Amino acid sequence: MFPSKDKNPDDRDLVSRARRGDREAFTQLIVQYQVPLYNMALRMVGGREDAADISQEAFLRAWEKIRTLRDAPFKSWLFQIAVNLCYDHFRRGRRYGVMPEDDQASNVIGLGIATPDPQEHAEASERHRLVHESIEALEHDMRVAIVLRDVNGMAYDEIAGVLRVPLGTVKSRIARARAQVQERLQRHPEVFPREDARAE
Repeated sequence: MFPSKDKNPDDRDLVSRARRGDREAFTQLIVQYQVPLYNMALRMVGGREDAADISQEAFLRAWEKIRTLRDAPFKSWLFQIAVNLCYDHFRRGRRYGVMPEDDQASNVIGLGIATPDPQEHAEASERHRLVHESIEALEHDMRVAIVLRDVNGMAYDEIAGVLRVPLGTVKSRIARARAQVQERLQRHPEVFPREDARAE
């Protein structure tokens, strides 16, 4: 399922050293991936505290199991651990939290960045809210896929490695997720006017 080679050659050296017990090498891996890992968890669970806990637990488990890592890319392996922790989070009955205002989930539909103008800022905040709700309403498998792709910018093959599913399944989940997000947003034409309506 995983590609045979890590896309980041530096990871292979750091992983090799970490497998021999080199904590400094593993610390360098933490520094490299702590921000994208936290951002992914934040978009999945919504709450900053839960996202921080999941990120910390993912790194702890990665360190404990680093000797079992062979040819799999470290990034995909690490994110796989974090995604599984997100699944566990919801199996325990926890609900999605509210994404923070500075969340970049609007990239899913290319909303861009809000301007300082008060009216435009209010409109942008409403668009953010509706996008958040649309993503949160997705089934978990589709939510994971669209967050990894459209928020974290992972390649399709990387996502397939993280989720341990075929590439076609990843593409299908993302396509369905985008379609469902768009369908929900189109219920609010006052905020998301249709392209044909804009052209009139």
